[in-house]
Amino acid sequence: MGKGDKKSKRGKIVIGSYGVRRARKAGKAMPKKFVEAVKVVEAVEVVEAVEVVEAVEAVEAVKSAKEKKAATPKKTTTAKKKKEPEN
Repeated sequence: MGKGDKKSKRGKIVIGSYGVRRARKAGKAMPKKFVEAVKVVEAVEVVEAVEVVEAVEAVEAVKSAKEKKAATPKKTTTAKKKKEPEN
Protein backbone atom coordinates (compact mmCIF):
# COMPACT_ATOMS: atom_id res chain seq x y z
CA MET A 1 0.00 0.00 0.00
CA GLY A 2 1.87 2.95 -1.22
CA LYS A 3 2.57 5.11 -4.23
CA GLY A 4 1.60 2.39 -6.70
CA ASP A 5 -1.75 1.59 -5.07
CA LYS A 6 -4.62 3.09 -7.10
CA LYS A 7 -7.04 2.82 -4.16
CA SER A 8 -5.04 4.63 -1.48
CA LYS A 9 -4.83 8.39 -1.01
CA ARG A 10 -1.06 8.40 -1.55
CA GLY A 11 -1.42 6.36 -4.74
CA LYS A 12 -4.09 8.70 -6.05
CA ILE A 13 -1.87 11.71 -5.35
CA VAL A 14 0.99 10.09 -7.27
CA ILE A 15 -1.22 9.01 -10.18
CA GLY A 16 -3.12 12.32 -10.18
CA SER A 17 -6.62 10.90 -9.98
CA TYR A 18 -9.54 11.52 -7.64
CA GLY A 19 -12.09 9.29 -6.00
CA VAL A 20 -13.63 8.34 -2.66
CA ARG A 21 -10.28 8.31 -0.88
CA ARG A 22 -9.22 11.64 -2.40
CA ALA A 23 -12.14 13.93 -3.06
CA ARG A 24 -11.75 17.18 -4.95
CA LYS A 25 -11.91 20.43 -3.06
CA ALA A 26 -15.08 22.45 -3.46
CA GLY A 27 -14.31 25.25 -5.88
CA LYS A 28 -15.93 28.52 -6.79
CA ALA A 29 -19.29 28.50 -8.54
CA MET A 30 -19.14 28.87 -12.31
CA PRO A 31 -20.38 32.13 -13.86
CA LYS A 32 -24.03 32.02 -14.97
CA LYS A 33 -23.15 32.74 -18.59
CA PHE A 34 -20.85 29.75 -18.70
CA VAL A 35 -23.42 27.48 -17.04
CA GLU A 36 -26.09 28.56 -19.56
CA ALA A 37 -23.71 28.01 -22.48
CA VAL A 38 -22.91 24.50 -21.22
CA LYS A 39 -26.63 23.72 -20.92
CA VAL A 40 -27.24 24.90 -24.50
CA VAL A 41 -24.37 22.79 -25.83
CA GLU A 42 -25.58 19.74 -23.91
CA ALA A 43 -29.13 20.25 -25.23
CA VAL A 44 -27.84 20.47 -28.82
CA GLU A 45 -25.79 17.30 -28.32
CA VAL A 46 -28.85 15.47 -26.97
CA VAL A 47 -30.99 16.59 -29.91
CA GLU A 48 -28.32 15.49 -32.38
CA ALA A 49 -27.99 12.14 -30.60
CA VAL A 50 -31.76 11.62 -30.77
CA GLU A 51 -31.76 12.44 -34.49
CA VAL A 52 -28.96 9.93 -35.08
CA VAL A 53 -30.79 7.25 -33.12
CA GLU A 54 -34.01 7.91 -35.06
CA ALA A 55 -32.12 7.67 -38.36
CA VAL A 56 -30.48 4.40 -37.31
CA GLU A 57 -33.87 2.99 -36.26
CA ALA A 58 -35.36 3.96 -39.62
CA VAL A 59 -32.52 2.24 -41.49
CA GLU A 60 -32.89 -0.87 -39.34
CA ALA A 61 -36.65 -0.91 -40.00
CA VAL A 62 -36.06 -0.77 -43.76
CA LYS A 63 -33.46 -3.55 -43.54
CA SER A 64 -35.73 -5.78 -41.47
CA ALA A 65 -38.60 -5.18 -43.90
CA LYS A 66 -36.37 -6.18 -46.82
CA GLU A 67 -35.18 -9.28 -44.96
CA LYS A 68 -38.78 -10.30 -44.18
CA LYS A 69 -39.76 -9.78 -47.79
CA ALA A 70 -36.80 -11.83 -49.04
CA ALA A 71 -37.44 -14.58 -46.50
CA THR A 72 -41.07 -15.17 -47.47
CA PRO A 73 -41.47 -17.60 -50.36
CA LYS A 74 -43.41 -16.51 -53.39
CA LYS A 75 -46.99 -17.68 -53.44
CA THR A 76 -48.00 -19.86 -56.33
CA THR A 77 -51.47 -19.61 -57.70
CA THR A 78 -53.57 -22.72 -57.72
CA ALA A 79 -56.12 -21.46 -60.21
CA LYS A 80 -56.18 -23.32 -63.48
CA LYS A 81 -55.26 -21.47 -66.59
CA LYS A 82 -57.91 -21.22 -69.24
CA LYS A 83 -57.24 -23.18 -72.33
CA GLU A 84 -57.23 -21.25 -75.53
CA PRO A 85 -59.67 -22.51 -78.14
CA GLU A 86 -58.02 -24.44 -80.91
CA ASN A 87 -58.77 -23.20 -84.42
